[in-house]
Amino acid sequence: MNYNLFQRKETEISQKELDWIDENLDEISKKENVLFIFQAEHEALVITNKSIYFPNRKSLLKVQYSQINKIKIRGDFHIEFTHLDLKKYTIVFVSPIDKVKMILALNLLKKNEANKVETTFEDIENLFNDFTVIKFPPNQDQHKLPQVYLKEFGYLNKEQWMVSIIKKGEKFTRQKSIGSFTAETNVFDIESEDDRFPRMFESLNCDLENLYHEMLKDLDDNDEIPDKCWEIIVQFTPNMMIRSDFWRSFIKGILESEHKNTFLEITISVLSKSYEDLQSLKEKDFYKLISEGELTNSKLNRVLILFLNYIFHHLKPLKLIVLEAPDGNEFYTSDCPVNFIPNQIEGKLGLFSINTEVYFPLSPKYLAYFHFEGSENSNPIFKELKNRGIYKVIDIMSEEEYYNLIQNLIIKASDELIIIPKELKLKG
Repeated sequence: MNYNLFQRKETEISQKELDWIDENLDEISKKENVLFIFQAEHEALVITNKSIYFPNRKSLLKVQYSQINKIKIRGDFHIEFTHLDLKKYTIVFVSPIDKVKMILALNLLKKNEANKVETTFEDIENLFNDFTVIKFPPNQDQHKLPQVYLKEFGYLNKEQWMVSIIKKGEKFTRQKSIGSFTAETNVFDIESEDDRFPRMFESLNCDLENLYHEMLKDLDDNDEIPDKCWEIIVQFTPNMMIRSDFWRSFIKGILESEHKNTFLEITISVLSKSYEDLQSLKEKDFYKLISEGELTNSKLNRVLILFLNYIFHHLKPLKLIVLEAPDGNEFYTSDCPVNFIPNQIEGKLGLFSINTEVYFPLSPKYLAYFHFEGSENSNPIFKELKNRGIYKVIDIMSEEEYYNLIQNLIIKASDELIIIPKELKLKG
């Protein structure tokens, strides 16, 4: 008999199902064209030109395409079809790719059955062979610190942009090419059968990076932070935060700990308006995908995007001021450019409290500082400054206070690497 067997797992199809197939396939083939057998997550599916057979199910053995009212995707691994009697049935697949291939095949079979067109073995084989998820380029260098940001701190050596860095504990500088510095292949990719999603994280990064120079120009041209500039800073800050190795490792550690579910609930809580809304969200497929099973890099990236939204949501109400560095004594930055200081209150859940502060060098010239209005813990130097004001360091700080800010709130907050805002070559 001419059909394909698609085995999708290391373990073989169960002996019970294989026995059922051996006993029934000849009889089925007398009335229907057997096209292929497909291994799903929990069962094997026998697909003909007229029906789906479920050898492993007691309550549902066979469904004809003419009996199916609707077929739809229900999450990354699930297909749901509605019977004419309005009962709903779910098939769980091994991978998102399998799911989308199967929904294409089932929709073709249902359409052909309705149009009285016979679906052939070659039709299905061509459909599967032609299917691809487009991810271009297949391998892409993605920057944890964007090149547009690093260029502000860097220098041009012939035709190549470089940065001077010092590794913590060392007394000499290294010169790194901006093109390769903090770049990692496909680090922000997300596994998905939908062409829009594999590079969604990287696309978000690029969209914000494209607004970077507009943000700096607005700061140059104004004494107060304009609305659009404020919007860019409030989005750019959590984006730069979650792209760093420090925060990726921090979130990964929580997701591999006993605190995973609490963290995920807090993270998605900003998407809900009530306790009931939150419980409803936890029943959604996206939540099951991030909360169940093994933690992969793709799953981590999904959580990081949700975490970005959590940080963004809580940054918006904070007071924001921007400091302008003195000429010749600019701000440093690091491989962990956003110094997020939660100052958590004992017994309170979440990373934000009334005492939370955030320091972020937007460029060598400008630094953003977030804090809650009225907080007793806010930096006393900035406490009374006007919200959305742009202030010159020399007007509000002494040289010693500025030195302490650079040392304690930027350099010490680095993960491993300190980035110097000019060309500097020191030998150890």
